[in-house]
Amino acid sequence: MSANAQRFRRFLDWDRGIVVRVTKFGLGFVLVTVVVAVGATNTGNNGLYLLLSLFLGVLVVSGVLSRRNVADLRPTLEGPDEVFAGEPVRCVLALENRLRRERTAILVSAGSHGGPWLFPSVRTGDCERREVELVFPTRGPAAVESLVFSSYPIGLFRKGRRHPAGFERLVFPRPIFVPLPEPETGHDEREGGRSERRGRGAGIRNLREALPGDDPRDIHWPQTARQGSPIVRERDSEEMRSAVVVLEGSGPGFEKAVSEAAGVVLQLLARGDRVGLAAGGVLLAPGEGRRQRRTLLGALAVVRPSSTPPGPLPLGAAVYVVRSRSSAGEGA
Repeated sequence: MSANAQRFRRFLDWDRGIVVRVTKFGLGFVLVTVVVAVGATNTGNNGLYLLLSLFLGVLVVSGVLSRRNVADLRPTLEGPDEVFAGEPVRCVLALENRLRRERTAILVSAGSHGGPWLFPSVRTGDCERREVELVFPTRGPAAVESLVFSSYPIGLFRKGRRHPAGFERLVFPRPIFVPLPEPETGHDEREGGRSERRGRGAGIRNLREALPGDDPRDIHWPQTARQGSPIVRERDSEEMRSAVVVLEGSGPGFEKAVSEAAGVVLQLLARGDRVGLAAGGVLLAPGEGRRQRRTLLGALAVVRPSSTPPGPLPLGAAVYVVRSRSSAGEGA
């Protein structure tokens, strides 16, 4: 394929995804151009025709240059693996310039998740980075699509193109931390077994990064000061219990119940229990550790109301029931 054919093909591919917005200044300029065109047509004045030609040329130049200013720019997002609904997420937005000319006044937006963010200039072949904050309003699978646009240099049009930012996450429900409810009747704590696990014992088992639901009393201040982020102590415990969080109900209070169930799960894991989940007709066996934490939160991220029973719960496990308001009135 010849070089001209490749350029033409790239031109067609670009037009398929182009986004054009007229700025307020551009709208006023277009209206003035229309008035000048009407006046030139009615009067036949050569001066007005010359002014009309100038205005039309400015419109064309503005559209072409603003489009060229955002061609071959590739945005990417890097961020944490754990994302909670409604909570700001700190990410790094990188904008790569693949052409041999510097770009000026580039705006990048992540749609409803955040932005726009301004990149004053992106040098030839360079990749500019900046920290941004995203917010995902609801739980569940989410993929960020970014819009790169610019009105440089005249400001009559904003032209841009949508790009996948390579940021796909399963958004966990925002945890609501409430006092742990009493376990359901029939639970025998003595059946939980004994082992050297995390809990509220006197010995320190490990140091790790703080997670939602951790006890503030466990913060290790010297290590926190050295690393610049909260570090907590994992304590030894002579007894470790199994617990199952049961999510029940439906209706308008279901989303709040999901958030409260996430809070209960995090609190139980933080104190050292082996935690399982019964929700949406599915039963997840009790477990511990970061993998179990992500498994439980991931299940709560996609759970839907269901009348199907989850099956028999593990014997000897503490059962913590979280009910939506439609099932439990004003209580949770």
